[in-house]
Amino acid sequence: MQTLTRRFLHGLTAILALGMSSSAWSAPGLLEVLNVAREHDSKLAAAEAARRAGQEALPQARAALWPQMGLTAGINRAHRNLEPSTAQSGTYSGSSLALVLRQPLFDRQKWIAVDQAESRVALSELDWLRAEQDLMLRVAEGYTNAVFAEDVVDLARAKIAAIAEQRLQAEHMYKGGIGTVTDIHEAQARYDLAVAEELAAQSHRRNMRQALFTLTGRVFESLAPLNDSVEFSPPQPEVLEAWVDAARNGSLEIQGAELQRQIAQFSVESARSQGYPVLDAVVNAQRLGNTDTGYDKDETYSAGVQLSLPVLTGGRLESVSRQASARLDQAMAEVRLARSESEQRVVEAFHGVVDSGARIRALRQAVRSSEVALDAARIGLQVGYRTGVDVLNAQHQLFTARRDLQQARYAFVMYRFRLAAAVGALGTNDVAVIDNWLKKN
Repeated sequence: MQTLTRRFLHGLTAILALGMSSSAWSAPGLLEVLNVAREHDSKLAAAEAARRAGQEALPQARAALWPQMGLTAGINRAHRNLEPSTAQSGTYSGSSLALVLRQPLFDRQKWIAVDQAESRVALSELDWLRAEQDLMLRVAEGYTNAVFAEDVVDLARAKIAAIAEQRLQAEHMYKGGIGTVTDIHEAQARYDLAVAEELAAQSHRRNMRQALFTLTGRVFESLAPLNDSVEFSPPQPEVLEAWVDAARNGSLEIQGAELQRQIAQFSVESARSQGYPVLDAVVNAQRLGNTDTGYDKDETYSAGVQLSLPVLTGGRLESVSRQASARLDQAMAEVRLARSESEQRVVEAFHGVVDSGARIRALRQAVRSSEVALDAARIGLQVGYRTGVDVLNAQHQLFTARRDLQQARYAFVMYRFRLAAAVGALGTNDVAVIDNWLKKN
């Protein structure tokens, strides 16, 4: 019985250890890092607060169209001197209570303010979407930089190990009388340089980790790299003009500039409408107490319409109109600027995806060719046709190709994100697609 119990405990311990080992090897992916950043990023929190504040512009503008009621109350004491002396003079105490109800019947400015508020609400929503896209881009850039920095450290260490092995072989060959001391010195120099490169790579990795910590508020000891089997296909559709047209219709920057232009246009109309008459329905109720007329109270009620029209403003209305027109010209120029900049971003991102994909394919072939060249150099060294320097050069070429390949792979990911952002389509689904490309275990 004890033996069975002992075996059961050993089996349970092994199962738990296996589970802990599996979880220990599970690295966080891009989607998890993005979710952490969403909870921590101050820019996104500020955009969310601005969004909530911007949404209040519309109910405030609409409220001005509904009945407005005001209440005033007061207590006062007054002294009166009358002539001739036969009149009664003296000091009096009084109280007043007035209630005024006002309903706008015609006020062009207030109706324009509602239209303008709707544009402001849409702009605040758009600014929040832009902040979301900006966070995704910053997280993707921070993630890829950190993972690539880790790859560079691993490559530097592998390079050190390969050079150390080559140095040891050079020493053996020199002792055997078939090598030269030059090969030993050259290997030692390459080894020292590789150690310096590893130190620089570690420093860069530390900086990239710190940048990711600043973005997320969390330390990630390891991150999931890209799978080696990922196929980096060109953008769909493969026609640049289709992406440019998509940017014209979907770019958040262009939409934001258009909304700013609408707001400026409403400001022009509002400035011009300041010279229009304003018509209100007014109901007034007033009560005076302890009056000097001999009554304890005096109540009056009135209802009617009130028309107001500016006559002389000292040129203020004309100045406001000119200022609003200038703001509109500025907004229209910014729309044109947003269109040209969005088109430039689309072109750069599109060609970035296409070119980086082609570069990846070329570098994959370069890695395979460099591996063959290294094997040939090692065989040539054994038979006396090559030197140790040739082997070291082949090693350097191979590790350089591997590093450039990794860099091109992560560059492809960033160009893909930027292309989606340029047309206003970057979302969590795009992050999830890249997250599925990662090797998390």
